[in-house]
Amino acid sequence: MSTTCSVKYLTDFDRKVIDLCAEISDTVKNCLKPEVQQDFDNEYGKIAYTRDSGSGRGGGKLERDAITTRGRQGKAPFSNRNLRWHPLVVCTSQISFAKTVESVHINGDKKLVFVVKLSDGSIKEYTSDEVYALPERYAVTSDKWEPIKNELKKWDQKDWDKNLCVIPSLEACEWYNSVETYAVLAISIACGLYGGCFKEIYNKVVDILKKQSIDSNGIKLPTKDFPTEESDIVCDPITKIRLSSSLDFFRKSKRPSVWGPNWLSTKRNEGDDASIQLMHLNPLIETEIRHTAKNVRYGFRWSNVAMTDHSIDETVNFFEYVVDAQKGNKK
Repeated sequence: MSTTCSVKYLTDFDRKVIDLCAEISDTVKNCLKPEVQQDFDNEYGKIAYTRDSGSGRGGGKLERDAITTRGRQGKAPFSNRNLRWHPLVVCTSQISFAKTVESVHINGDKKLVFVVKLSDGSIKEYTSDEVYALPERYAVTSDKWEPIKNELKKWDQKDWDKNLCVIPSLEACEWYNSVETYAVLAISIACGLYGGCFKEIYNKVVDILKKQSIDSNGIKLPTKDFPTEESDIVCDPITKIRLSSSLDFFRKSKRPSVWGPNWLSTKRNEGDDASIQLMHLNPLIETEIRHTAKNVRYGFRWSNVAMTDHSIDETVNFFEYVVDAQKGNKK
C-alpha cells in the first residue's frame, strides 16, 4: 500500500494534539471495567505517533476516524491517510478557511512543488515531502493543476508514491475539531459499547478539554459544538439504539456466510449490520468544515449504508416515503 509523504514527520504542534487525544483515551479506558480495558485499547484507543495513524495494528479506530482522513489509493496526490489539520488541501475552487497557493510545478526529481505566499508577503516553495511544515493552511484549486496536468497523466504509481501529500478540503478540519470529535467518539464507544458510566466518563473528558493549553490563540474547549446529552452520544443516530445492540431482531433470516481465505486477517465484524462505523449527520462538503463534534457520530453499518451521502433529515424523509409507499398510502 502506498504511504503518505513524510508519514513519520510530526511538528511539535502535531505531537501536542496527539498527546491530548492519548490522554483522553487513557482516561476513558481507566474508567472501564478491567476485563474490557484491553479490548477497548486494542480496537479503539491505541495511539500511533504518525501522520496516518500507523499501519496494520498501529493506531486504533478512534485515531483513524477522528484525527486522520480516509485511506485512499490511485493516481492522484491524495495522502493515504493524513492528519485532518494537515495544512495542504485540494478543492474545486477557492474556500474561506485556506489561502490559495500561487502555483504548482514539477521539479527535476519528479516531485510536486507548491509555491505559496507567506503572511509576510514573501514567496516560498514547498516540495511534496515538505508541505506538512506549511505555517498555515493552503488550498490547491482545480485551475492550479492545469499547467501540469498533461505531464501528470504520464506518471505511473511510483511517481505518485513520492507525491501523496494533500487531503481533500471536505475531510479537513481544525485541530480542536479533531480533538473534540475524538472525545465524543471515545465516550460513545466506552458508554454505548463497553458499558461505561456516562456521567463519570463525560465529566472527566470535559475536564481534560477545559484544561488543555495547546493553542496560543486561546481556543477554549469544549466548544459550543460539543454535545451534552447521553442519548445524542451513545446511540446510533438513525435508530436511536445503543451501540451494544446486535440488530439481529431486524433480520428475518440468518445472514449467509461467504468464503474468505482463513489464513488472512480480516477486520472484525466489518460487514455485520451492527458493526460500528463513522457517520456524518450532514454530508461533508468542500466549502465548509463539517468534521466536528456536532456532526460526527458512531453508528451501525446498516444505518450508515442507508444514509449514503444524505443528511439525517433527508434519510428520515425517504424512509417515511418508503413506508407509506409499501403500505399503499402513496398515489
